[in-house]
Amino acid sequence: MNDTDASEQEARQYIKDLIMELWKKMNEEVHALNNSPLFCKGFVEIVSILARISHTVYQHRDGHTIEEHETKDRVLSLFIKAV
Repeated sequence: MNDTDASEQEARQYIKDLIMELWKKMNEEVHALNNSPLFCKGFVEIVSILARISHTVYQHRDGHTIEEHETKDRVLSLFIKAV
């Protein structure tokens, strides 16, 4: 924001656009690696799931510097509580 005199909203949109472009690239790489003998399909799947979990957890807030239990509740609902 300081370098380009962008507003906070413009900066947030720029970061969101970067994230979307990186997800596209990552999905292309995951597809390519699924057809590659370098890594087993299970490994590639686990790595891509971990990336998705990280994005979900940090999507709205960082979950560490806030006092609310939002992130804890999300993690519990994903892994602990039965669906």
